[in-house]
Amino acid sequence: MNQFNSDNKNICIDFSLFPFCFRCVKTENFTNKLKNANQFFEKFKRLFETDIPALIQFSFDNVKKETKRHSHAILTDTKEYSVVIDVVKALFKSYKGDDYSDRDFELFLNNNINEYHVWQLGISSGIRLFGIRRSNVFSVLFIYKESFFEKKSNLCIDKHTFYKVHLSY
Repeated sequence: MNQFNSDNKNICIDFSLFPFCFRCVKTENFTNKLKNANQFFEKFKRLFETDIPALIQFSFDNVKKETKRHSHAILTDTKEYSVVIDVVKALFKSYKGDDYSDRDFELFLNNNINEYHVWQLGISSGIRLFGIRRSNVFSVLFIYKESFFEKKSNLCIDKHTFYKVHLSY
């Protein structure tokens, strides 16, 4: 991928900060589970071969305008932010297994998320990366593909939300 160069204003995608970012999870309001391993491979192959190389050509200042994709900061006082934290908590629990504790999760939030801006980056294939932004570095928390989601009556507030939905195949 691209080098983490603070002089370069282009977006740098970092998958190393959160070791659980490739996991799939289902919560009350969200799932990013795929149908099978082959589908996982096909989606991630496109992500790494096509989508990320295209995305890193942009800065955070111009990514939404230039790509016309759904990319923006997620404000902390929104339902979307609450869902992101719930998803991260489920991923963290999955990663930690029997070693999980609520205290550890609160420390994790304080050390890794609370001081930064949570963002979602829309990609041409409909994939959205959710993560934290530190300058021009975007550290991925989790991934989902918007076209996998099916709206259910009164469960999805608008086309840009991802809560209270589930995958459809």
